Amino acid sequence: MSEVCREFGISRKTGYKIFDRYKEYGLEALSDRSRRPVRYANQLPSQIETLIVQLKAEKAALGCTQDT
Repeated sequence: MSEVCREFGISRKTGYKIFDRYKEYGLEALSDRSRRPVRYANQLPSQIETLIVQLKAEKAALGCTQDT
């Protein structure tokens, strides 16, 4: 493993991580993956956001009015 990692310029830790991923998921696991987070920490779950929008539409009369 050390020789392979040296040839590719990666650490042994990274080499073993890639190898374990290959053993578990096959060649598909070796393709490039997005580094973008699946969910942002301060993002509302979509179900809650949908409920808020529905409530706002139902209770529009309870909000402030714009007198401009």
